[in-house]
Formats: sequence, structure tokens, C-alpha cells
Amino acid sequence: MDNNKEIKLRKQNEKFIIKKPLSKLFFRKKIFRFDYFIIKIISNIILALLYIIIANYIKKIPRICLCAVGKKENLYAKEYVNYYKQLGYSHIYIYDNNDIDDEKFEDVLKEEINSNFVSIINYRGKIGKQCRIYEDCYEKNNKNYDWLSFFDFDEFLDIKPYAKTIQEFLTNKRYEKCITIKINFLFYSDNELLYYDNRTLQKRFTTPLTGHKNNYVIKTTVRGGLYPNYWSVRCGIHTSSFKCYSCNSDGKEVDYKAGVVWSTFKYARLKHYYSKSTEEYANKCKRGSASEAVRWDEGRKKYKFNQYFLYNNRTKEKEELLKKVLNMTD
Repeated sequence: MDNNKEIKLRKQNEKFIIKKPLSKLFFRKKIFRFDYFIIKIISNIILALLYIIIANYIKKIPRICLCAVGKKENLYAKEYVNYYKQLGYSHIYIYDNNDIDDEKFEDVLKEEINSNFVSIINYRGKIGKQCRIYEDCYEKNNKNYDWLSFFDFDEFLDIKPYAKTIQEFLTNKRYEKCITIKINFLFYSDNELLYYDNRTLQKRFTTPLTGHKNNYVIKTTVRGGLYPNYWSVRCGIHTSSFKCYSCNSDGKEVDYKAGVVWSTFKYARLKHYYSKSTEEYANKCKRGSASEAVRWDEGRKKYKFNQYFLYNNRTKEKEELLKKVLNMTD
């Protein structure tokens, strides 16, 4: 009897012990499920809001491309591309205007081409096509970009200290109305260097010609989405074909027809390493220009010879080197 009572009591105790925790566990599970459901809803709301904020932010970031014409620029191509990549440009279109059997940009820009940051367009062997090249670049790409810039390999846009990136520069309120922004050249001297060396252009040439008369020359950054023939290029200088709100780098309105504007460097300047060293300038003259289809005769050599000294000090050493490289008869 005692054994039976003991067994009964044990069973009752076991039931009591089992039921109590099970009920508590069930209750806790319900609370846990409810809390989890609320947390999930709140998390989804937060994620949705973050997505909207990020999506709107991305939409506001303008896409900006750069169009450049290049002939025998392999020595400078890497510096040029890296500079504008760091400045925030989305893509660079390089029109290869080398002679048919001459150097190729692919030899020095493989990585940039493979990463789809640089596109090379074949314009090899064609003479005096700079205007047509710029028009082609705008016609084919203006719908894909908010802005398009047109700078050569010896032109470096400087927007510091007022902006760190091209996006920050162009989204400033001062350019809200602008259809085209005309940015002045700031010419640099040869720094008294006779020959090329493998330092970058910006390390070799550090002397700006701030008061030079030719700093009124401009290059332009143009809004995308315009009619293909809305603007044109004449001798590398950008002017609008139709009336539009054009401004200088201060954001002040200037004549839309003007190929030159009064120089201002407060917010931006286009550092122009026009001559580089004496040797490089002479080689540049010999290669010809994408904007020119002229005969390379003694008269042309003399013109280019004198042009060099518009930007640089005249010395006997420089004169002799220019005559030698240019193969001048007198």
C-alpha cells in the first residue's frame, strides 16, 4: 500500500512539475513571437526609409563625363586619367587622333579601359577634326550624363579649395541657371626646363602666369540633354549656337556667343600646361594639332617658334633647341 501511495504521489508531483514550466514556456513564446513581429515591422520601416533616402541621394549625384582628343599623349595619359578620376568624373571618352601607325592609348591605359572608366574612340589618321570630335562626343553621350566637359590632355581643372569633387562643384547654387560654364585657362610657364623628365606635369610646372593676356581663353562644361547642335566648337573654344544662359566660373552670366571671357580664378581655373619644356613644345609642334589642318612649312615653324616665347622667357639655349628639333633653316 505504501508503495502504491508513493507511486501515486510521485506521478502527481511529476504532472505538477511538468505542467507549470510548459505553461510558462508557452506564455513566453507568445510574448517572444509578438515582440519579434513588432521588431520586424519597425526594422522593415527603417530599411524602407533608408532605401528612399539613399535612392534620392543617388539621384541627386550628377553623372559627368569628360571628352578629350589625343595625339601622341601617351606620356601624359595616365596622369590625366587618374587626375579626373579622383575629381569624380564618371567616364572619360578619349578620341584617338594618332597617325595610323603611331602609338596607341591601349598600351598605357589597359587597366582604365578594362575597368570601363575609359573608352577609346578611333579617329586615327584624321586631320583637323577637333570640332567634329567634340560634336560627336556630345551627340552620342549627352542623354546619359548631366554634364559633359571638354578638356585636352594638357588642361587640368582646379576647383580647390571651394570643392573637392566635380559633383560638389557643379551642384553649387551659383550654377543652377547655367547651361554652359566657361572656365578660363590659367597658363603655366616652362619652369625653365629644357627637356622632358618623368615627373608629372603638375610637379614639373609650378609657375602660373596669373596676369597673362591669353588667360581670357576658355573651355566649357555643358549640360546634357540639349539638342545635338545647341552648341559648337571653334578652334577648341566653346560657344553656344543658340541663345542660352552661359556663365563664367563665378556663376555670373556672360555672352553665350563669346569664345573668350574676362578671366576669373576664384572658384575654378583650367591649369593649362601649354608649352611644357622646350623639347616637349617643339615635339608638340611637329606632331600637328587636332584643331589644325595647316601646312608645316618654314613660315609655320617660325610662327610656332615665336609663340613659345609668348609664355616663356627667351634664352639662347631655348632658341637653339627649338631650331634643332623643329629643323629650322634660319
